[in-house]
Amino acid sequence: MKKVFISHPFSNNMLINKMNVEKICREINGVIPISPLHLFSFMKDDKLRDEILKVCFELIDICDEVWVYGNSEGCNKEAEYANTKGIKVVVKYGKTEKQDTETR
Repeated sequence: MKKVFISHPFSNNMLINKMNVEKICREINGVIPISPLHLFSFMKDDKLRDEILKVCFELIDICDEVWVYGNSEGCNKEAEYANTKGIKVVVKYGKTEKQDTETR
C-alpha cells in the first residue's frame, strides 16, 4: 500500500491544526498516512525544530508521496526535500480534490 507523508502547518494554531490532520488521516482511503504532526505535537518548544525536520526528511524517504496541506516554512522545506529526492509532491490546500497540483 502507498505511504503518504502528510505535510501540514502546526505552530500557528496547534489544536486546530492537529484536529485538521486527524480528519485528513481518517478520511483518506487506500494509503497509509504518515503524520509527523502526531509524532511531535506534544513538543511545544521550537528549540528542536531543525532536529524534528531531519526526522521528517527521513520519514519522507520511506514514503511514496508527500501531500502538502498548507503554506508554511516547514511544509515548503518538506516539499523541496521531496522534490530533490524525486518523490511526488501533491499540493492539497486551496484546491479541490480534482485540481490537485502535482510536482516531481
